[in-house]
Amino acid sequence: MRIKLLVLVTLLALPFAAGAAENVWSFDKARYGVSAGESVTIEYTLPADAKVAVSTKAGYGWDVKLNERDGRSGSIVVTAPDPATEVDLEALAIFADGTREWAKLPIMIKDPYTAATRKKVDLLPFGGLDRVNTTQEDYNKVAEAGFTMITLEGGERMDMNGDGVLDDSDMMATLEFKLGLIKNAGLKYSLHHPQLASVIERCKDDPDLMMIHIFDEPGLSLIPELKQRRDWIKAIAPDVPVHINLHPHASIRALGTDYYTDYIRKMVEGTHMDILSYDQYPVLIDGSVMNEWYRCLEANYEVGKEKGIPIWLFTASCGMDYEQPARQKPTMENMRLQVYTDLAFGAPVVQYFVYRSYSKQCIAPITVDCKYTYLYDLMKEFNAEVHRRGYVFAGGNVTKTRFTHLTPYYCLPLLEEDLPEEIVSIDSDKTALISFVENGPNRYIAVVNSSCMEKFTAEVEFAAMAYTIDRDGKFTEHQPGKEKFVIDEGDMLVIKYR
Repeated sequence: MRIKLLVLVTLLALPFAAGAAENVWSFDKARYGVSAGESVTIEYTLPADAKVAVSTKAGYGWDVKLNERDGRSGSIVVTAPDPATEVDLEALAIFADGTREWAKLPIMIKDPYTAATRKKVDLLPFGGLDRVNTTQEDYNKVAEAGFTMITLEGGERMDMNGDGVLDDSDMMATLEFKLGLIKNAGLKYSLHHPQLASVIERCKDDPDLMMIHIFDEPGLSLIPELKQRRDWIKAIAPDVPVHINLHPHASIRALGTDYYTDYIRKMVEGTHMDILSYDQYPVLIDGSVMNEWYRCLEANYEVGKEKGIPIWLFTASCGMDYEQPARQKPTMENMRLQVYTDLAFGAPVVQYFVYRSYSKQCIAPITVDCKYTYLYDLMKEFNAEVHRRGYVFAGGNVTKTRFTHLTPYYCLPLLEEDLPEEIVSIDSDKTALISFVENGPNRYIAVVNSSCMEKFTAEVEFAAMAYTIDRDGKFTEHQPGKEKFVIDEGDMLVIKYR
């Protein structure tokens, strides 16, 4: 007797029998990609008439509808929530003889977000704005350029009451004035060098305060002083991260140790800093990259993982050639190389040095006398590009970094066992940084061109359907097999494989 198809949609978490889908269930495609807020229709067939049920774990928000044709076939319409944070959809077939066969629906999240829920990576321009000639429009332009944060000096005094005397009341009034501008622009902020406990007290519970910065490039001899200052801040604001910016790999013996990793570890252990940060500007005048750049990145990444603290990395957003003639001015290509490498090493915040110039000789997005330059337009264009793919990294975790072709000193080469089962191989004709990113249930691999002078070709072999995301945010579907990709100078290829 023909058994009528029974449609059951339940929010119970049901068990899954591995391998059942290959034996009994047949789907018209091996894998289906669905984006947040969108629907996909899965056609199924069974070897005999059966009752069918579908389950989804409670709280994940996926909508599932079964459409009956007959006891052996039909369709399952799946609609993803926004954001699409998890996929756990299973189908059960119950045959006339009582046999039960489970199948996990072959769904992968394509784009986890819509515009309404898409996260941004945080971009912080150091240098802030002019202390006196600052308007709301200036702060609005920081946000319009794609920056999400700005620096705020905690010891700044402007003559807010006009009495010609700068005192602590002017410091607090200046703080309130600047905070108003920052909040009206929709920015977060970092507080630098607070001098009064009342300044920290005022800001400590502000959700827009991201950290308190207390020192730049210390040697090991300053650890006691920095620890004392850090403890003073933590006694007032225990939940606010303290930021100390360290040296790159240079003159290490002068800093008190022969080994760079030892310097980082001792600074972290001695000061109890909450954020690991150092600045290095690696692109030389001929477009080549400093040999020590990747060594510094790997060393800081290693200690950050070991100590469980985030790494905020820097990029050069100004021309320092007047004092460091070997350095190249910012270009679209070298900005891509620096920022995409920072993200690929797991930086939740990328720090730009600087926003407002610190001297008349230094070319920056804003000059020392508050005029906007071509670098402002470059930052605005580039930051918009970063945000189109920044959600891949925002809130995520870089589990490891590897390199193809010529592996830089102190770094590890990409081996077959590093790759997930969905990716058979990644190869390139020039050196590429390979970053493995976990972000909720989503899995990505970023392939970064390590040159800002030459394009390179990467060959990827897919074992299952996957997507690539280009710098315009466009998704392209790829079926199993080998494909070649030409990646522009400093750019990256992002692969979403799960």
